[in-house]
Amino acid sequence: MNTMILPQIRKARNTFFPIIMLCFIISNTIYAQDTFAYASTAKNSPTEIPGKAIPMFEFQGYSRDYELDQIPSDIAGEHFLGETIAKKFYLLSSKYTSQETIVPGNPLTKTVIMKPVIYDAVQRIEKHLKRQVKKNEISTDSATTIMNKVLDIAINIRIVDTEKFETTLESLNNNEVRIDFFINRVQLVY
Repeated sequence: MNTMILPQIRKARNTFFPIIMLCFIISNTIYAQDTFAYASTAKNSPTEIPGKAIPMFEFQGYSRDYELDQIPSDIAGEHFLGETIAKKFYLLSSKYTSQETIVPGNPLTKTVIMKPVIYDAVQRIEKHLKRQVKKNEISTDSATTIMNKVLDIAINIRIVDTEKFETTLESLNNNEVRIDFFINRVQLVY
């Protein structure tokens, strides 16, 4: 009788051991996903500056449709993100840059940029988005949405006191962080 039970115990052990191991692996995988998610959110994200909280900026915004309607498409040129973005870049350039003579009587001029930190950040974001669209890392629609908001902010804050905004923007050294800053940390109130 003892000899009959022994093979059944071996058979049960051979069946239950893989089932227990499978349950253990599945539960660890689930916990590993939770741990990974927790670790990802617990770390400083690339948009955070260690030791500093990025402030939220709020500026008064105005619709610029009346100005965009006055810009002909042939003057604005073409842009990889469409006609509206091309017109907004033309408007940005006309509002942020001016030509000044170097010496009176000399026909040579120099370009003066108002708020160069903001202007430069917008240019860098555009180049970054262009690279991402070319590499298919981001869709054209997403890039258009991002660039549209960045341009709206830049155009609307030209005549506002932006010293703190520029200081914060200047401290950001990565284009992804700059995009996140414009998209998530700046709000236009219409």
